[in-house]
Amino acid sequence: MSPPLAQNLQTQDYAYRFVVSQGYWRWKTRIDVSQTAPMFSVRDIVSPFGQLRDNVPIPGPVVEAMAQSITELQEALAPLILLAPDMLTFTVDQGRGFSDPEEVTVTNTGVYGSLLSPTLTSSASYVQILPAQLGGLAFNEAGVAKVSVDSTSLLAVNSPYAATIIVQDPNATNSPQAVSLAIVVRPLAHIATNVTQLTFYAQIPLTGPYSPIPAQTFTLSNTGPVGSLLVWQAVKLFGVPWLASYNPVDDELVGGASEQVTVVVQPDPCMVNGTYQETLRISGYSDNFEQDIVITLIIS
Repeated sequence: MSPPLAQNLQTQDYAYRFVVSQGYWRWKTRIDVSQTAPMFSVRDIVSPFGQLRDNVPIPGPVVEAMAQSITELQEALAPLILLAPDMLTFTVDQGRGFSDPEEVTVTNTGVYGSLLSPTLTSSASYVQILPAQLGGLAFNEAGVAKVSVDSTSLLAVNSPYAATIIVQDPNATNSPQAVSLAIVVRPLAHIATNVTQLTFYAQIPLTGPYSPIPAQTFTLSNTGPVGSLLVWQAVKLFGVPWLASYNPVDDELVGGASEQVTVVVQPDPCMVNGTYQETLRISGYSDNFEQDIVITLIIS
């Protein structure tokens, strides 16, 4: 018959005996793993004269043997800490705030009946661990902690940073264990465009739709230092339909890189003579956060 699942184990009794001149003292030492930390107790004590009663004194050596039985079980059923991974690497932007979390899995690889309740602490204040304690991990049971880095006060000039997460449980025979953190801080990008406005011209047709208007382009650049990364997106501020498309609508640019953005306008047949404007906003985490391109359509 196979043993029950370790996470279903609640209590287990171990029978002991100790010989004295009058005969044997017998008892059961119980381990209770139903809570977040194992509890040990001595019960069902039988003296050489029968079931223990209040008026039967327990000899000192027997008391010591009972205490030793608890110590033996604590040592025999000690948990073990297994970490995966044992190293994390973060790449963050200077001053941006919290990164996306990475996971650390803590597994109890001790013996059947052991219980692991580890705490996780960081050597650096800018490292956040949630939760900071994983309670009651039975044999072969795992818990997950999420680790993130707050780059609010981190500077690219001091990159890379190093930190350590200490995972410990005083009951584990291999406590403490450590997860190493390597943190690369990118410098800030800078959004730059070669123009700040584009102007399109259209003539009202005698009949039917407007003739196609030639597309125009502008150059978008990340003029930030090497190592920076601009993750940008473009949006219309007013949502006018005649600004038909712009491509690409989002992308990534490393420091010093550029790309062309193509803008297409197409007037609606009901539009009349006049000057129309829309703003195309390029935004992304950077030292200047956004750059606007004013799109003007002149219909005559």
